[in-house]
Amino acid sequence: METMTVAPEDLTQCLGDGLDYSNAMTSFSPFYSDIGLGIGNDSGIQCLFLHYNRITTRFLDPFLSMPRSVKAPQCTATGITQFFQSGVARIAFCEHNTWVVECEGVAQIDFGVAHAAGCQDLRHSTWGDDIHLFDVLLPTGDKRDPDQHFPLVLGLRVITGALTAGAGIEAPLRIEADPASRIVLAFSVRILDVGHESIVRRLQAASLTAEDAVRRTQSWLEQAMSGFRAEAGSAHERSVLARCVHALLSNSTEAPGHLGGRIAAFPSRGTYPTHFLWDSCFQNLATEMMHPGLAEDSLLLLTENLRCDGKMAHFLCSTWMRPHESQPPLVGWAGLRLVRARNNVGLARRLLPTLQRNTRWWREQRMTRFGLIAAKNGLETGWDDSPRFDRGPTVACDMNSYLLMQMRACAEFSRMLGDEAGAAAQTAEADRYAQRVVDVLFDKESGLFWDVHVASGEPVRIKTPACFLPLLADVPISLPTARDSIRKVLLNSACFFGKVPFPSVAYDETCYQPNKWWRGPVWLPVAYLMLILLDKTGFRAEAASARASLYQMIINDTNIREFFNSQTGEGLGAHEQGWTAAICLRLHREIHGQGTMVEQAVARDG
Repeated sequence: METMTVAPEDLTQCLGDGLDYSNAMTSFSPFYSDIGLGIGNDSGIQCLFLHYNRITTRFLDPFLSMPRSVKAPQCTATGITQFFQSGVARIAFCEHNTWVVECEGVAQIDFGVAHAAGCQDLRHSTWGDDIHLFDVLLPTGDKRDPDQHFPLVLGLRVITGALTAGAGIEAPLRIEADPASRIVLAFSVRILDVGHESIVRRLQAASLTAEDAVRRTQSWLEQAMSGFRAEAGSAHERSVLARCVHALLSNSTEAPGHLGGRIAAFPSRGTYPTHFLWDSCFQNLATEMMHPGLAEDSLLLLTENLRCDGKMAHFLCSTWMRPHESQPPLVGWAGLRLVRARNNVGLARRLLPTLQRNTRWWREQRMTRFGLIAAKNGLETGWDDSPRFDRGPTVACDMNSYLLMQMRACAEFSRMLGDEAGAAAQTAEADRYAQRVVDVLFDKESGLFWDVHVASGEPVRIKTPACFLPLLADVPISLPTARDSIRKVLLNSACFFGKVPFPSVAYDETCYQPNKWWRGPVWLPVAYLMLILLDKTGFRAEAASARASLYQMIINDTNIREFFNSQTGEGLGAHEQGWTAAICLRLHREIHGQGTMVEQAVARDG
């Protein structure tokens, strides 16, 4: 069978010209922009989506209207073309948060900002004859943000055409076409960091035509996914793989404040426009294959914003962090994979001290009388409403496993950096902690690890994938014992290994609900960890079967959803979800012969 390629140079062709840019989750947003253009069925630009501080803000609706009805819109990865009965409009980005609108056959365009809902302190200024700047304070969408409003500056440059009336506030700016019936406008936006000089420079350097902007976008796409290449067996598979790449790049965001200086990994820019700890560790399963710098940034944003006592934020926004919970200590696991992949000693050096401080925070702030850490609630584990927490805080199998993996990662980083004594001490401490995990959480009769209810000390006997996660952390359980429990429960079709493998609660539990958040659906990050466990414990055939099922589920669903019904495989939750896109691309790589993480480690380490 002839295969088709998904590669940097042909991503735009793979995606086609029917992309949906009409909503916040799928808005047009290249160049790591923290804004997105909403493009619907009407001419011009429907609205501007501002992916700011956990809640996306919809700004100016409509943003730019044209006195034409769209005959045949084409929406590609590099630009939008709207055909009219007589005339055409082209829209394309040329830089971060900066885009060009080029019109032919449109006599005039009016533009103003006075209709922006909820705005305060609206101001207008000019730079020379052709640049207009609009400053505004907009209401913050999330009440947890300490600032009630945030500043935005919107710049407009008239490249071709003539201003004939208005100033954009009391009366709209009116731009009339040149003698050749052309209008070319450049727009640029800055959120929070609103220096006028920088936005003027961007407008002055903007493309003079949409064609040039398209070329710049294509160049950016090729650079951003330069390390990625995949082969697909069908046009549909090729389209979904390309869409996964496009989703990850569109959700990668350069934003100011706490997120400044690096590229954040938003899970879904419309639904979750912020940098989550848990999500980032799984999204870089693919971004490391596309552009290693993106994967490194996703972890360094977390470690560089570590609180002074070592607490790592649940998520990061430009001006605030989630104040109450943290999220699973997974940066050690994710960071070790990145460091090993390229023997990146420099990254190990940057990560080590912050991960050591974070490990101390968990052991000091979440320690229990059992000698293991507790999770305050499901949010802290990433498993939100899991029935594991219906009775309150637990000594959670998954959290202690992740912490143990982070302790072992720190030992390996120390060894790489030449600190053999430090590495030996950290390894010994990790081994003691691993024994404690077995002593407290392992049930010999069932062969499973159970969470322990903190208040009562009783096991929480609900079968979930968390029951197996300590086996990933090299706890002192013999391989035959581990394989026996995996065979009896994890690979049991009545529990976890049915048509849609690895639900978040076993099929046969009374609290199982196949489509209700963390009470039964399949969540790919946890399912992927189960694949690693199967590889690690020698169930290669079963791992291959589950890999194929999960991969085909994503391909069939098409929409890159947040989680999936564990009976039907139907996608649920947000669209263009980062971890689903990343794991789809990772599964494709593993299915098509590049090897699993375990196989790669064996080949590398001998």
